[in-house]
Amino acid sequence: MMKNPDSVRRWVAGIALLAWPAFEFLAFFTAPPGAEHDPAIFREQANAVQVSALLYIWATLSLIPAVLGMAHLLKYRAPRTGIIGAALGLIGAGHGLTLFTTDFYDLALAQSLPDAQAEQVTARAGELWGFLYGMLLPGFLLHIGLITLLAGLAATRLAPWWVPVVAIAGTLVPFLTVEQSPAVQSTGSLLHLAAYGWIALSLLRMPQAQWTQTAATDRPLERV
Repeated sequence: MMKNPDSVRRWVAGIALLAWPAFEFLAFFTAPPGAEHDPAIFREQANAVQVSALLYIWATLSLIPAVLGMAHLLKYRAPRTGIIGAALGLIGAGHGLTLFTTDFYDLALAQSLPDAQAEQVTARAGELWGFLYGMLLPGFLLHIGLITLLAGLAATRLAPWWVPVVAIAGTLVPFLTVEQSPAVQSTGSLLHLAAYGWIALSLLRMPQAQWTQTAATDRPLERV
């Protein structure tokens, strides 16, 4: 396999599509409770904060080859959709990687300053235009890019219609349950695992010739 770059790309994309929801689930599950970065909770659960932050970073890293793999499938059938989805997804993933590092700074503030001061510094950082418009909001492009790619796969019959529907539901769950426990929020990742896992297993099981030429054929992906 290592002698065939196309085969390596297929396997990396397939494994990444499985890894990202798995890391996402673990990141939510290990995260400290609460919608806000409460300094007291961060101090009490310092190890959990660091583990969760690292898992979020690994999940976001996994999305980079996953996005490129899905875009590859649209190379001929829906090239514009693939390019737009990949561009938005990669930009969002890049910003996401920077955003999850802020957990470490919030933890350091919680361990170094009184709670009121730590909260004040965090709030001030969130108000800075460079952070808000240059880092936070662009991170949401990741969701738009993923939905674009999934919709393209469904529209071109490379994935069943339910895949983008389930994936969107999985994305909404953490936002709709933001006040709930991390265990509840993590259930959205299981929906992601079902949606992206379908694509992943299809990629891992498909013949190499189909991966190389699938975008130029009318044959849908199959779970063989």
